[in-house]
Amino acid sequence: MAPRKPKPDDDASSNTSELPPVLKPKNEKAKVTKPKAEKAKSDKPKVEKPKAVKKEKVEKDGEAAGKKEVKADGAKKEGDGKKVGEKEKVKAVNGEEAIEIMARYLKEQNRPYSATEVSANLHGKVTKTVADKLLKEMEQNGQIVGKATKKDGGGQWVFWGLQASDTLSPEQLASMDEQINTLKSSIPSLKTTQRNLTLKLNTLLSAPTTAALHTLISSIQQENKLKAEKLREFKEGAVKMVTKEEVSKVGREVKEWAVKRKKRMDAFKGLEAMLMQGPWSKEELWEKAGVEEDCYVPPSERQLLTPKY
Repeated sequence: MAPRKPKPDDDASSNTSELPPVLKPKNEKAKVTKPKAEKAKSDKPKVEKPKAVKKEKVEKDGEAAGKKEVKADGAKKEGDGKKVGEKEKVKAVNGEEAIEIMARYLKEQNRPYSATEVSANLHGKVTKTVADKLLKEMEQNGQIVGKATKKDGGGQWVFWGLQASDTLSPEQLASMDEQINTLKSSIPSLKTTQRNLTLKLNTLLSAPTTAALHTLISSIQQENKLKAEKLREFKEGAVKMVTKEEVSKVGREVKEWAVKRKKRMDAFKGLEAMLMQGPWSKEELWEKAGVEEDCYVPPSERQLLTPKY
C-alpha cells in the first residue's frame, strides 16, 4: 500500500510519525499466519504418531515374546542332552569314598596340603567342609599325619600321607657299612690319581699346538741354514780370522789409551771450571771452543756381547 500524500500544512515530524502505522498491518499478518501454519503442521503428527508407535510396539513385543518362548523351549530341549557334554558337573562324595580318595591323593603327591588345597586340587570332588572334617578324623585315627602351623594347635592345619619306614636286617646294615668303608679307603688313591692327571693336563695345555709346532720348525730350519752358510765361509777362509796375539795387542792399546783419556779429561775439566768463572755458560763455552761431547764408553761400563753364529 502506498503511503498517503502529506497535507500542505504537515511538517517533517508528522510524516515520520505516520509511516510506522502503515507498515504494522504487514507484520501483524505475517505473525498471525506463521503460527497457524506451524500449529496445523504440528497437530497432525501429534495425533497420528503415538497411535502408530503403540501399535508397532505392541506387535513387536508380542513377536519377541513368542520368539523368546520358542527359543527357551528349544534351548531346554537341547540342553537336556548338551549340558553334560559341554561341562560335566562333578558329584561330591562323602564318607569312606572321600577318605579313600584323599588318602590316595596325599600318598601320590607326598607333600603337605591344607584341607582347602586338597578340595581345590580334587576339583570339588570332596567339598571343603567335608575335607576339613575327614582329614582331621584321619589324622586322629593315624591314617595320615597332620600338624598345625602354630604350636598351640591354632592356625591352619596341613596334612600329608604316611611315609614307608622300611627296616633293614642286621646283615644288610653290615653289608652297607662294609661298602662305606671300602669306598672311604679308596679315596686317597683316587685323589693321587686325580692330582697326577691334573699335572699331565696342565703340561699338555702349556705345550705348543700342532700349528705352533709347524711355525717353530720352519723358523729353526731357517736359522740352521744361516748358521751353515756362516760356517762354510769360515771354513773356506772367506772371513779373516783373528789370532790370540792380535787380540792381546789390541787389549793393551785399549788400556793405554784409556789411561791417556782419563788424564786429558781431568785437564779438560779443570780448564773448563776456570773458564766458566767468566761471563760464559757451559753451552756457550763449548760452542765457541768447538768442543764436542765425548762418546767414549769405559771398559767397566761396557756390556760383553757374545756373537751369535
